[in-house]
Amino acid sequence: MAESILLGFTQSLLDKVASRVAKEVALAWGVKDELRKLQRTLVSIRAVIAHAKQQQSHEHKLRVRLEDLKDVLYDSENVLDEFECEAQRKQVIKHGNLLGKTHHFFSYSSPLAFRLKMVHKIKETRKRLNKITAEKDAFNLNQQTNFSSGSHSIWRETHSRVNVLEIIGRDRDKDVIVKRLLCLDANKNPFIVLIVRIGGMGKTALAKLVYNDDRVKLHFDSRIWVCVSEEFNLKIILQKIVKSAAQEPTTIQSIHLLELEQLQAKLQELLQDKKFLHVLDDVWSNNWGQWLELRDLLTGGTTGSSIIMTTRSSKVTYAEGSYYDHELKGFRKVIESQYSRRGVPLVVKALGGLLCSNTDIRYWRSLIDEDILAVLHEEGDILPIIRLSYDHLPAYLKKLFALCPLFPKDHLFTNLELRYYWIASGLLNTSHNNQKPEEACDNYIKELEARSFFQDFEEYGPISSFKMHNIVHDIALFVARNEYLVVNSDIASILDRVRHLSCFARFDNPLVGIPKCLSQAKKLQTLLYVGCAGDARLPKEFLKACISNCKYLRVLNLGGLIFELLPSDIDSLKLSRAI
Repeated sequence: MAESILLGFTQSLLDKVASRVAKEVALAWGVKDELRKLQRTLVSIRAVIAHAKQQQSHEHKLRVRLEDLKDVLYDSENVLDEFECEAQRKQVIKHGNLLGKTHHFFSYSSPLAFRLKMVHKIKETRKRLNKITAEKDAFNLNQQTNFSSGSHSIWRETHSRVNVLEIIGRDRDKDVIVKRLLCLDANKNPFIVLIVRIGGMGKTALAKLVYNDDRVKLHFDSRIWVCVSEEFNLKIILQKIVKSAAQEPTTIQSIHLLELEQLQAKLQELLQDKKFLHVLDDVWSNNWGQWLELRDLLTGGTTGSSIIMTTRSSKVTYAEGSYYDHELKGFRKVIESQYSRRGVPLVVKALGGLLCSNTDIRYWRSLIDEDILAVLHEEGDILPIIRLSYDHLPAYLKKLFALCPLFPKDHLFTNLELRYYWIASGLLNTSHNNQKPEEACDNYIKELEARSFFQDFEEYGPISSFKMHNIVHDIALFVARNEYLVVNSDIASILDRVRHLSCFARFDNPLVGIPKCLSQAKKLQTLLYVGCAGDARLPKEFLKACISNCKYLRVLNLGGLIFELLPSDIDSLKLSRAI
């Protein structure tokens, strides 16, 4: 959700305002009071965003205002980064012997001019933020909200019934799991089967196939299906299991009256001397302790009893004991079309439903050039399910992950590459721990892998390579489409809200991917030129346009392009961290 990103963004700005660097510069330049006022405004903004998040409103006007708010927050970040830049300049001058060069590179016209400019920028930023905050009543928002409260996403409840004819391409996966389940008579603990993948891959469908297989029905004395979903509540899960296992109507009617101790005793009674299969569908909790507690309560059956868990995250831990981790793969050759190569069954199903309602061949052909996720979004089908994985990312992972779709699909990332871009973009916040930035980056990559956003990992000593699933790439670009832009040809215009731009080189003409309308993107923070492997020379006009128009660039990567001399006014890119 946009609100989650804004909450994380606002908190990172508050951290910057409260940082030691900001305080030192504010005191030195006499803008301490203005920064305090900005801090109070950001606190109010944070509360309003939190309330908007709780409401889960889809009102168009509110969405627009949140986009406006994001724009102001970006401008606030630019102001705060100018303070940080000034602090670094003073440190270099104080401790280095390059006074003349550094002063020429970073200097403002005078200390007084800098102070006046920054006071004006802070006041203007506060004015814009206060204007948005003042509109909270119009959207029934208030500031009496706990900003750390969790999201209230709409979730689905699953069931075990399945129409086998509607599920194709999963026979091999089903047979692999069924054979595992049938060969466990000597096993002392419940055997755990994890089915892990991102939303829309068919985890629940596969679990249904296994659950309803005739061999499984004959093998197990008791089969129970429980939809866990987002809230991992031990008591509710046990109530569902007992209700499903119990045969007496009186027991079913009184389940809600039982305490946790009574529930577990009843469950042990119901499972005694039985070989059971429990399916825990759609498990979200990453809490290892919760899973251990539940697993211990499900040990009452005979040897060979098993548990199947479907989850989007491999961080849902199976702890010690016997287990099988089944990683669900995408489809390869089920449907020969552009869209089946995404490998996600739900995309194919949603697209099929879209096409069957309009059999005009011209309409079908028109979809080839369409953003298929935007089309399916209008139909209201696929995004609420697949995007749920993205919405559940912590705010700090969302902003890190957002840079990844600026690279082409099937791009082979390395941990060194993402370290470079994440650190250069100023996206890391390691002030609250003792981690080095490089260590933090590697940990974030592991988190994204655990949540199925990265795949196909290969290790080469300290270097790892990996890819993004195509549907993940599409979703990330779709949800941030006003902020991140990828172009592979010259385009007529660029929205002034675009902050991160990636231009893809064309093999036959590498310079075609450079947009001539770069002068419109005055707020760019990232500009990447990707895929040039030739000897194309960079036009001087393009580099001049970057420098004269894009004053807030943090990252400028023109890899593969040749240029002989940097323009003299390159020093105007004061906020850049990597060129």
